[in-house]
Amino acid sequence: MRYFILFLFFISSNAFSDNLDTSLSLPCLGCHGKSTNLTIPSLYGLDEDYIYNSLMDYKLDNRKNYLMQLISKGYSEQQIRILSYYFSKGYNNNE
Repeated sequence: MRYFILFLFFISSNAFSDNLDTSLSLPCLGCHGKSTNLTIPSLYGLDEDYIYNSLMDYKLDNRKNYLMQLISKGYSEQQIRILSYYFSKGYNNNE
């Protein structure tokens, strides 16, 4: 629970950043950055609708993964749309 609270603080502290898409994407990169890890997919270049629908399914508990359910609840629907667009375009300014 302590990590979830820190995650929410990170999201809210970056809510008014000039680079909102980049700021919102930072927590995702620990697991979903460009890597060769086959068990956790990279989000870069995935279809925007696929990313959005997946995150919303986690947020609404329609898709099961405890950590992703917690994380997705920390984002608003608008933030999820921003993330979906950002990752679908293949941006990689955070590594």
